[in-house]
Amino acid sequence: MEIVVPTSWSDVSVNQYQALAEIDKDKYKTDLGYTSAIIQVLCNIDNVNKLPLSAINEIAPLISFLSKEPETKIKNKLTYKGVNYEWLESFNAITVGEAISIELPIELEELSITLSYDVVLAVMLRENGKEFDAKDFNKNRELFGELPITEVLGNILFFLSGGQTSTKHTEDYLIVPKITTTLHQKRCSKWKRLLRKIKVIISG
Repeated sequence: MEIVVPTSWSDVSVNQYQALAEIDKDKYKTDLGYTSAIIQVLCNIDNVNKLPLSAINEIAPLISFLSKEPETKIKNKLTYKGVNYEWLESFNAITVGEAISIELPIELEELSITLSYDVVLAVMLRENGKEFDAKDFNKNRELFGELPITEVLGNILFFLSGGQTSTKHTEDYLIVPKITTTLHQKRCSKWKRLLRKIKVIISG
């Protein structure tokens, strides 16, 4: 029986990272039980309890990288299986439909923040030059779940904290209530000028 053991975070997929996050050490009465649960996830073993103890002892030192946090470098573009992908510029730039595509499975499946990473990826990560298509959501979610966690974790955390990598494609909308009186029209005009000034100041 061949057992493939990851030896660094770059060998760990998004799906595996999510599964690891769900392992609660407090639920295991022994260190062996906890270590075995981790090995089962990392090595894609159906039933780790059938492995000889010698195998566990041999694998354990190889996964010592788990004691360190994975890389969280922001990477705006990546290539996977010969296809180039890029991130949407801002989490705040997604459309209503795209936001629903993220929110719906999270609510239906009652996902934690970590378990929603593949959902976020399916919407925020795009094949170059293509727009999001809800029909491809499940396919993309499965595909991006196989990505090395080190390729996407930095961006996921950055976007979920409200960050953005660019504003060049972000449309500017000014939402104004419809008011017909002359007085309110003058007030709205003043607010518009003030908002423009604030945007200039913020943008430097």
